[in-house]
Amino acid sequence: MDKKVLVGIAGAAIVAIGAVALVMSGGANTATGKYTYETVTVGKGDVARVISASGAVQPREKVDVGSEVSGKITAIYVDFNDRVKKDQVLAQVDPETFQNTLDQNLARLRQSEASVDNSRAAIDRAKVALDVAQKNFTRQKALFDQQAISQQAWELAEQTHTNAKLTLQSEEVSLKSALAGLETARATVSDSRTRLERTKVRSPIDGAILGRDVEVGQTIQSSQSIKSLFVVAADLSQIEIEAAVVESDIGGIDAGDPVVFTVDAFPGERFQGAVVQVRQLGTEAANVVTYTVVVNARNPNGKLLPGMTANVEITADRVTDTLRLASDATRFQPPKEIMDAMRAEAERNGQGGQGQGGPGGQGGPGGAPGGGGAQTVGFGEGGQRPQGGGQGGGPGGERRGPGGQQAQIGEMLKSTGIDEARVAKIMGEMQSEIQRAMASVPAPQQPQGGAGAIVGGPAFGPPQSMLQQQAMQERRAKMQQTQEAVFRRNLNEQEYAAVAKAMSEMQSQKRVTVYKLDAKGELERAQLTIGLSDGSNAQVIRGAKEGDAFVVRATAAGKGESKP
Repeated sequence: MDKKVLVGIAGAAIVAIGAVALVMSGGANTATGKYTYETVTVGKGDVARVISASGAVQPREKVDVGSEVSGKITAIYVDFNDRVKKDQVLAQVDPETFQNTLDQNLARLRQSEASVDNSRAAIDRAKVALDVAQKNFTRQKALFDQQAISQQAWELAEQTHTNAKLTLQSEEVSLKSALAGLETARATVSDSRTRLERTKVRSPIDGAILGRDVEVGQTIQSSQSIKSLFVVAADLSQIEIEAAVVESDIGGIDAGDPVVFTVDAFPGERFQGAVVQVRQLGTEAANVVTYTVVVNARNPNGKLLPGMTANVEITADRVTDTLRLASDATRFQPPKEIMDAMRAEAERNGQGGQGQGGPGGQGGPGGAPGGGGAQTVGFGEGGQRPQGGGQGGGPGGERRGPGGQQAQIGEMLKSTGIDEARVAKIMGEMQSEIQRAMASVPAPQQPQGGAGAIVGGPAFGPPQSMLQQQAMQERRAKMQQTQEAVFRRNLNEQEYAAVAKAMSEMQSQKRVTVYKLDAKGELERAQLTIGLSDGSNAQVIRGAKEGDAFVVRATAAGKGESKP
């Protein structure tokens, strides 16, 4: 699944998905002074980020089959690799106890049915008695009205009539109780039949037997945790791999990314697949956090067997026919004496300041960053300097002001399909709101004292450099919150998703310091913005054109020593 390309000024990466092809540009050797320099040229080709991981081959659908009843296994009808159909009997649990229970419950059911019949007959007798009592009551009442019988005879007839009605009501209640007992007996019989049927362990799906963990004569105990007796795989022509990817590589992996994998059983064969799921819950083991990436693949000839270890290569990002440069050029550092001379010359010309060396260091005031840092996309008062590593800021550095950053974000918005009028409106709102937001956040103070000095407060508080870093982080967070608020207010859901993706890609870019040879054959510093890298080549976003040559190695003349 190819990914959209979103190009931003000052560093928007071109990102897509596919296979990787690495082609090194031709090099050249140039002798100058005490050193001979080897160069490579910027060319066009493909660059991809390929992530390696491993996982076990498993059927895409498999079921652990257990028994819902306890007892002794009296028969097993299947073995490993056997093909089975849905509802086919795999094993038999001793049914004797369950058959006896069913017979007992059937007898109780017949008792309940007899009780119901008896209650109905009692109701019929009660109705006859009531009818007789009713007639006698009517007759005695007429005689009593004529004063032909005594008061006692009338009261006896009335009592007999009332007792007959109560007897009928009592028999009707008894019938309801008998009916309830009958329903209970029927349910008990049904449960007994079900449990008897469950002594037959059946396959829930069509498939093949992958595992069998039971033998004839073995007693199994059914509980809340049902023991797995068989493992049935639905279809071995479709397999999946749950690859464990370390947290540093999980970014950029999406459903649909192409996958190539190998297994040790067939070392010369590469199988194709695709990512179908990236699970969000990480797993920590030995202080290493990994995330599960589920890969689906076809296995039409059945070569891939469950349990095989798959060595997976996931192509997370890929760009084709893009400018690229050998990664050695981005890692090259001039010999110390040449670097010192370049720094001294820059200081004499008033260019740049002293930065802090090492990976992740920040260039000094006005200095350009070294290789290895990620840019912060934003704009405000005075702009933000990119951060990077390598030898300090030094000559040739640049500081991006608000104009360049506004243009970068504006071009990024246009690349997502937003018209110029809306872009102008969004950028106007963003500029005014960021200026108000920055006014409410204290500006970072430059550290006082020499290098490495610790400047504390009255009670020896945090170093001034730490306070400066915290202030810069606060301003950057405030700026990002303001940008997001403006985007959400002015963009619909689809546009916001595209812009968020573009911003994420811009964050993945970095600026690096490279070196080329000037007309005199001397080293000259240059700045490149690079995007995707596969370790051998890096995508060039800006700062160079096809055919430009950059130094990858310096060899001392006559000594055969080289400095990468």
